[in-house]
Amino acid sequence: MTFIDTNVSYGHWPFARQPKRSVKQLESHLQKHGIQQALVSHLETLFVPDPNPTNRELIHACKRYENLIPVPVINLAMPDWLRNLEAYRNLTNIKAVKLYPNFHNFSLNSTRCRELTQYLSESGIRLIINIRMVDERHQYHGLKIKGVSTKQLLTYANRFPDFKFLCTGLFRPEILELAEKCPNLLTDLSFADWHDLINGLLETVSPDRLFFGSHTPLMVTKANTYKLEVADIPKATKRKIASGNAKAFFRL
Repeated sequence: MTFIDTNVSYGHWPFARQPKRSVKQLESHLQKHGIQQALVSHLETLFVPDPNPTNRELIHACKRYENLIPVPVINLAMPDWLRNLEAYRNLTNIKAVKLYPNFHNFSLNSTRCRELTQYLSESGIRLIINIRMVDERHQYHGLKIKGVSTKQLLTYANRFPDFKFLCTGLFRPEILELAEKCPNLLTDLSFADWHDLINGLLETVSPDRLFFGSHTPLMVTKANTYKLEVADIPKATKRKIASGNAKAFFRL
């Protein structure tokens, strides 16, 4: 089985000992696990006010590796976010941008988020909203950051009902809570765990809305590929979740 990974990070996470991979090593690691393409963001963007220099560094680094698709992180608390986004589009074919509202301390229901949504809708660039980086129960005591609330996601989804967006890092109960209320919300499965997980989700969620995401390197890559590999579902459905949905949504 081959995968398109919608949730990969590059760089150093300071609160756990993770493999220190170069971009080349990251690509090799992903391919070893059957991941043919990956949407990648830089971890450093979470910890600096201005993600622009790090976004540019990642875009430049990925030019040599066509299977790694750079996803710039937008901090809407910065006044020049739009100018930077337009500059990224001059550097490469931007497929998506990513938001970390909890790390950058802005609301999905702010004026700037409305402006970003309108811009993305008109340009065809996709939006990824990261909900959490680690399970809150396992956070380093010096960095306690709550996941983006389902209430905030519900308000945002209902404010822009015709705008589809992908969430990475939702827990299984959160997926089930939002599924019927937010038909424009898509989700990866990196933080979703349960016995017979995918069959259970498919009772409520259309397979078109489920995407593969490994959350490499903060999670074990094989653990998330295994969720799909062992799922007792039709092969066609597996292919959609593993790669087909991402290929269509991000126009890969």
